[in-house]
Amino acid sequence: MYVRLKQFVFAIVVVAVTAMAALAAFAWSGVYDIGADDPHSKPVLGLLALVRDRSVGAQAASIAVPADLASEARIRQGAGNYDAMCSTCHLAPGLGDSELNRGLYPAPPRLDKMKVEPAQAFWVVKHGIKASGMPAWGKSMGDEYIWNMVAFLGALPAFDADKYRALVAESGGHSHGGAEPDDHGDAHDHDDASQHEGAAAGGASPDVPGAATDAVAVVDAFGAALVAGELAKVKAFLDPAVVVLETGGAERSRDEYMDHHAEADAKFLHGAHVRKTRRIARASGDAAWVATESVIHAHGSKPVTLLSTETMVLAKKAGQWRITHIHWSSREQ
Repeated sequence: MYVRLKQFVFAIVVVAVTAMAALAAFAWSGVYDIGADDPHSKPVLGLLALVRDRSVGAQAASIAVPADLASEARIRQGAGNYDAMCSTCHLAPGLGDSELNRGLYPAPPRLDKMKVEPAQAFWVVKHGIKASGMPAWGKSMGDEYIWNMVAFLGALPAFDADKYRALVAESGGHSHGGAEPDDHGDAHDHDDASQHEGAAAGGASPDVPGAATDAVAVVDAFGAALVAGELAKVKAFLDPAVVVLETGGAERSRDEYMDHHAEADAKFLHGAHVRKTRRIARASGDAAWVATESVIHAHGSKPVTLLSTETMVLAKKAGQWRITHIHWSSREQ
């Protein structure tokens, strides 16, 4: 009996060593194509998906979901971060495939077409997934801001393109409570708003002092109205003597702009994906200016990506900020 047991154990060891040697030889040979344009076989893909799903489920099992996850404030704040950090891969209402989305494998899921489990979504956003292209956003984003993004993900499938763009415009843009390195490798805080995004709701960034937040809100509301094609609201934000400079020309009154370029501007932006990358604003007394840099992905008959700069000058009249000067310029990326 003892001899048979030794033989059995020896046979198992031989099989295991042989299998390991064969696996090592296979890996060393380089014969397996790891290119992202050559899909895994169904058994390999199924095994990887099983390991991923079981791991995420186990890791997220003890995470407590906030009771106010469905609050409008959370959803609105999460919209800006999703637009800046996720939409290029996971897309958004009204947004077609991006170059990055088409090139990744496995393909990132369209999160505007599916429901997510909150605790698991929180864990994935915070910790990422190895060798998948999904980053660990917890290295630069505070937990409350991750929950806000999860709240937005829960509501996202119900939004059309107009609602999505309106929420992004109202969100305050890319803002989170972690720290990430700047161009010099130093960490900087993103508590109430990103230094490159302008004012968030209830706060101001280093480049948007508190005195300018109301003027910035008017600029954002103007932009949201233009994107939504609500031209009556667009007109209400403009001073009657506004000067609008774009495409090498000038319109020297509100009526002239509304009669000429307003409708065309709204049509161009409808269906476009606009991501703010930098904002600076200042206000003193009854005067303010707001400068914004953006990347615009327009999906018309000829898809185009533009690097856009916008400068607006505002004046406070009868207690209300009105836009008195607009300068738009852009170039293809």
